[in-house]
Amino acid sequence: MRDSKVAKVLDAVDALGYSVNITARHLRKGHTGSVAFVISEEHGHLFEDPNFGIRVRTFTRQLEALGLHLLISIAEDARPDGFLGNYLTAGHFDGVLLAMVPKGDPLLGLLDSDMPVVVLGRPPGGLEKSVSWAAMDDENAAYDATRFLVAQGRKRVGTVTGPLDFTAALDRLQGYRAALGRACRKGLVAEGDWSLESGRRGAREVLERYPDVDGLFVASDVMAVGAMKAVRQAGRRVPEDVAIVGCDDSPAALTTDPTLTTMRNPFEETAEAAVHLLHDLISGRSLEPSHIVLPSQLVRRGSA
Repeated sequence: MRDSKVAKVLDAVDALGYSVNITARHLRKGHTGSVAFVISEEHGHLFEDPNFGIRVRTFTRQLEALGLHLLISIAEDARPDGFLGNYLTAGHFDGVLLAMVPKGDPLLGLLDSDMPVVVLGRPPGGLEKSVSWAAMDDENAAYDATRFLVAQGRKRVGTVTGPLDFTAALDRLQGYRAALGRACRKGLVAEGDWSLESGRRGAREVLERYPDVDGLFVASDVMAVGAMKAVRQAGRRVPEDVAIVGCDDSPAALTTDPTLTTMRNPFEETAEAAVHLLHDLISGRSLEPSHIVLPSQLVRRGSA
């Protein structure tokens, strides 16, 4: 096209206020330009998690750079008609980012569809080899946290786990057990549900069973805040009488007095990895499931 014709076209664009219709361009290529981040409503503690915003911001930034739009959807587990699953697989989205879901959750049915799906966290039920996922090395994080407490001279170390239908909670419990070895006792373990109150309740249970507990690994920072309250309610001091290590290095770790020693969870890096895995599936660059496991590191503060 000659320069004079290019100039006329550009003049017409300016006069008409034309802009590229990204949606039309995606549809012409067989794509919608949208990705869903799906969260199970029944397990909505994700919204109480101070790191939830980190995931959403990272997803949004990474997807926008790829020309994709993020939509957040809440799954109502109790609905019998499978509405959301049908909607997600009916061509409204190019792919799905699935928040960590427990064993038996109906959302796991998405993994049997042709929809590109990437799971945040290791999937349950033996699915880890058949789908793409990105996660922190939960078992090794718990192992390092517990060994740190032992190395500090703590003789009786308990734990408050997350809900054990989640693989992250199971892996962290396994890491704790491996670190203690023969010193592990069933009564040193209490199950929580990621909430602050469950951390308080779980720590109280452990302290009642073993009053000589002098260390606690708590499977999330939010629960560790509750555990710290239980220790003080029992007339004990942190860290002098009971040292506490959390997990995640969330903003909650800085709200306690003393501040919380914790294992850093690379939330932003994991979210970035999940987006790249999903984009590879959507674009067809990847035809086989891929898995990314990222390391954690100890962040030393005042509670241990």
